[in-house]
Amino acid sequence: MLAVMFNSLLILLPVIASNTVRKAYDGVGVAETPTVDAIYQTSNRMSEAFKELSPKENDRKLPFWQDKVQRALEDRDPDALRGYLLAAPWMLGNELGKQVSARAEAESRGTPEERMIRAALQKMPESVARAAELEMGLPQTLTAPPTAVVETAAPRAVAAPGEEVGEVLQAGGRAQLDWRFELLGSYADLAGMSQRWVGGDRSEDIVFKLTGIGLVQQGISDGLSEGNIRAVSIVKSASRSKRLTIPFTDYLDARTNAAAPQEVLTPALENALSGLATTDVRGQRVHAAFEQAIDPAGLAKLESDLEQIDKIAALTSPSATLTLLSVVEDGTDLRRARLLAKAGGAQAIALVREQGNAALRVADAGVRWDGTMFLEIMSLTAAGMLLFWVALSTVRIYFPRRQAKAELIGA
Repeated sequence: MLAVMFNSLLILLPVIASNTVRKAYDGVGVAETPTVDAIYQTSNRMSEAFKELSPKENDRKLPFWQDKVQRALEDRDPDALRGYLLAAPWMLGNELGKQVSARAEAESRGTPEERMIRAALQKMPESVARAAELEMGLPQTLTAPPTAVVETAAPRAVAAPGEEVGEVLQAGGRAQLDWRFELLGSYADLAGMSQRWVGGDRSEDIVFKLTGIGLVQQGISDGLSEGNIRAVSIVKSASRSKRLTIPFTDYLDARTNAAAPQEVLTPALENALSGLATTDVRGQRVHAAFEQAIDPAGLAKLESDLEQIDKIAALTSPSATLTLLSVVEDGTDLRRARLLAKAGGAQAIALVREQGNAALRVADAGVRWDGTMFLEIMSLTAAGMLLFWVALSTVRIYFPRRQAKAELIGA
């Protein structure tokens, strides 16, 4: 019996230990809302990651960094451009990096981020620096008569390959979400998509369901639903421009199916589309069908992901969110992306551009000490103590104590 217990514990202990370590350090502990410690740790790890990107030779660091900035400018990627410039203190090494930090502290105009960017641009050729300022929409220095700078052109939105023109907001106003991301379409558009979907066209299954869910949420006036609508618009753009990974597409497909189960939605839409009706009436019927089909529990899970996407967009920009979503594979990666955006802002875009999905592993949320983690540690401790008791009992059985020899009295 003891042998069976001993062998079982030998198998069970590594399983419990590996599962505990995996939950602690492989993303299960990434919280929905980043903590201060998680943000601080992630920020430090991002700095180390940028240091590792640069060549070890000091004389090669500056040309390497300038090439990255130049390429981001040529690609008209203002988010990555900001990221490389903000990462200058770490990519340029100790001497040049300290010079950039010192110049940023000496600046008196603009936000801390703008001061760092202007200080980094001083390490670039003059023509490149001016072009970068225009691309990012930074306020221009008054080096000419006022009439020469009255007309300030807004940053032009340029769609990446495969994206629909007009769906991607380029840098400029980072704090404001572009109105194009808030357009979900009309009920009539939803009715047309429903007709194709019921007819068997499932090529835009995620876009269709998110549109219906978004239009239902649009009728709710609380702030959370407004964030969900913005996030839905971003996901629709990413899906239509083929920016989502296959695993994340499957993940979103499962989430939308849970929020609007197909076995409930299909008959509801078929009933709504049956018979003759005007376009407006049909749109209202389809909207009512979605309201009827939505599952509250599934919608709550989808809303948690949409909230993460909306937070990423608020911390960076919609176009930067598309870049981050292009490397996300599941819900854990999505929370990592938010933590990365919270800790580094535009620097997260530059890091993702360099490392792809591996950049998300930089987001270190630390160990999340929840109830499950405590129970697993207690189970691991109890199993270890039981193993020790079994081993000790086995030793006592097979190696009994020697009985002390009785001495003759009076001998």
